[in-house]
Parts: sequence; structure tokens; C-alpha cells
Amino acid sequence: MSNPLDYWQFFQTMRRTGSRVDFPFRNIRAANNVQFGRNVRIRKHAWFSLAPECRVSIGDNTRIGRYFVLSGAGTNITIENDVLMSERVFITESNHEFEDISQPVQGHTVSCGPVHIGAETWIGIGVCIMPNVRIGKHCVIGANSTVTRDIPDYSVAAGSPAIVRRQYDFDQERWIGA
Repeated sequence: MSNPLDYWQFFQTMRRTGSRVDFPFRNIRAANNVQFGRNVRIRKHAWFSLAPECRVSIGDNTRIGRYFVLSGAGTNITIENDVLMSERVFITESNHEFEDISQPVQGHTVSCGPVHIGAETWIGIGVCIMPNVRIGKHCVIGANSTVTRDIPDYSVAAGSPAIVRRQYDFDQERWIGA
């Protein structure tokens, strides 16, 4: 659970960058690990649960919808400038291993891998973004998708797991794909 100092530090950082978070804000752990760009807006009921080793960067003019969850256990989460996230987006850079069936799930180790979301990307409602994923610049991730692998620049991806449905071809100056 968050302590009052975490809340105070988090909101002071937001204020210094001209950013805003709506109340209620549900949880903030390791608030010092979050770097904000200018003019970030986070809607109410957001939940940040970060281990001290996890570093988070949120770029300028990023908009984050209600019920956003950000979970990190040990690497980096980078959200570039002008990213738009709808409601109920979940981003994590950690995953529970499940190899030894003689052990309870709680006894397994956690693996970590960085997450990177490129500038000008739109993340639809209910999207889950898993560890070791890089979403390129100017992408659209469809509603309720689960991103488990990299998405190239200028792509539209959807599904669970998300796959690229269309990609812009600059040589032909048109969208390629279904």
C-alpha cells in the first residue's frame, strides 16, 4: 500500500510538469521512479504499483484513461510523447514464471523485460501490454488486445495475442494488409 510520502512526491512531480491526475488515485508505490513530461493527464482510478528497481517515463501530452494499471518489478517502462490510452489499459514489465509444477504459483520467480510505447500511438480500451514489448511510433492497438510481441511503426494491431492487421507503406503511400 502507498504511504503519504509517496503520494506527496508523486503529486509534486506532476505539478512541476504542468500535468494533472484526477482523484481518486488508487495506489502509488515507488513514486520517485516515475518521470513525467509536460502536460500529462491521468484520469481517475489509476493504479501504479512499481518496485524500486523499475523506472517509468511518460512523455509530453500523453493522455491516460480511467482504471489504468501500471505494474513494474525491475526494468523500464517508456511511454513516449503524444500517446493516447483509453480506459482499463494494463501495462506490465514483469511476468510470473510457471515451470515447476511441484511448487505453488506464488513460489515461482518473476521475469522482467522492458516495455516501450512509441510516440503518437493510440492504445484502445481494455488493452494488456506484456513484458519485452516494443510498440512503434504512430500505431493503433485495437480494443481488448493483448500485446505479447513487438509492433512495428505505423501499424494497426489487434487480437489476443495482437497481430499486425495493416501497416503503412511509405514507398507506395498506402496502407498494406487486410
